[in-house]
Amino acid sequence: MTLPILSPLAAVPTQRNRRLLLTLPAAVALPTWLTACGGGADLSYDPEQALYFVGEAITPNKPQPAPPNPPPPGHTAPRFTVFPPLPAGLTLNAQTGVISGTPTKLKRQGTHLVVATNNKGFADTQVRITVTGRGAWFPAARMAIPRQGATISSLRNGRFLVAGGSDGPNATASAEIFDSTTATWLAAASMQLARALPSAVTLSGGRVMVFGGNASNDQAEIYDPAANAWTPTTSLNKRRAFSTVQLLPGGKVLVAGGSGNTESLDEVHDTVELYDPGKETWTLLPTPMSTPRIAAVGVLLAGGTTLMLVGGSNASGPVTTAEFYAVDGSATRAIPYAGSEFGEQGLLLDDGSVLIVSNNSTMTRRFYPRTSTWTTSLRTSSSAAYMLTMLSDGRVLLAGGSSQNTAEIYNPDVNVWTAAAPMEAGRHRAAAALLGDGSVLMASGVAGRIVVGSCERYVP
Repeated sequence: MTLPILSPLAAVPTQRNRRLLLTLPAAVALPTWLTACGGGADLSYDPEQALYFVGEAITPNKPQPAPPNPPPPGHTAPRFTVFPPLPAGLTLNAQTGVISGTPTKLKRQGTHLVVATNNKGFADTQVRITVTGRGAWFPAARMAIPRQGATISSLRNGRFLVAGGSDGPNATASAEIFDSTTATWLAAASMQLARALPSAVTLSGGRVMVFGGNASNDQAEIYDPAANAWTPTTSLNKRRAFSTVQLLPGGKVLVAGGSGNTESLDEVHDTVELYDPGKETWTLLPTPMSTPRIAAVGVLLAGGTTLMLVGGSNASGPVTTAEFYAVDGSATRAIPYAGSEFGEQGLLLDDGSVLIVSNNSTMTRRFYPRTSTWTTSLRTSSSAAYMLTMLSDGRVLLAGGSSQNTAEIYNPDVNVWTAAAPMEAGRHRAAAALLGDGSVLMASGVAGRIVVGSCERYVP
């Protein structure tokens, strides 16, 4: 009988638990050690989809059924191999097939083909392994002026502009710059208007436009980091507090919804307007949203031609729809939405799906544009006014909220939230930004009822 030949360079199969004959004569069935023991069951692992943590020993994952010891008469002991190699820190026992160890590096989900071979044939299966981590928090330099509800925007050369917010009961016009290369705060020119909870967007040329907030007018202003100066630009067509803002691929800025009155929901807009930085003009687009929205989640879908707007509120209460707005203003299409809590947040994941995180709830939802379907997952805790940041490896950090010091990680490959290391201080409405080295800056915010100037950095 010709022995089977296993090539470790063979492509990982699309279906698990295949039995292959390779060069065995056609008249000979596949008498692997599995069938020789009378089972006829396929080789498998439990779990087949595993989520492990850096620095934490895993529960050994054993093959099912276990190989017989000693092997049946006429059978050699099976030998286990795996391709591609397991994540760093994990090993496959060649005699028993047990996967064990302590992961040492983060790793997105990978599919690994495990093959058990003896002198009679072989069986194979797949295991999918993701390695996440808890991360760690470290103190960072304090801000000169404590604030909450400020904007944070990326500048060039590793610098980040923090503007506005409130230092207690009063809005502030002050601004500061965090230099990530020196880990220090630098003074920046103050805005022309004090703004609490404003909107901001980094323009394609590196300048930053800020508007809205509690400032009771339609004026927008632009910060030029080269000149360290703010200058007013053309006013919006509407006053828009708590609007949705997106930078489009061509460099224009789309602003949707918002309210002309921060004290009530009587002036919530359904209009959308477009800012052209080259012409410094605002243009109302011809198609309104399907309904007025304030504090809606806005995510620009892959391709850059459609803005997904989710939830929000208006004078009728929470908005229970999502819609897909063509950024050229030509059309919009609404679908039902089961969430809708004021203060929800969302972002685009690296597979093109959209993550929506509820406010004051453990429920999160994920929308897949290609199939127009939703899935759900549960956070490890509940909080409001949290900080949500996409990490450089595609995972998502949710930190604080409701003055809690808790943090958690969303692992998109398995649609599961896991606890991260807690912050050193509880805070909400802080300014959070992903830095160039992959760490996350958490600046200022509210702890209890006190606006704090302390900052910290999360290292994944």
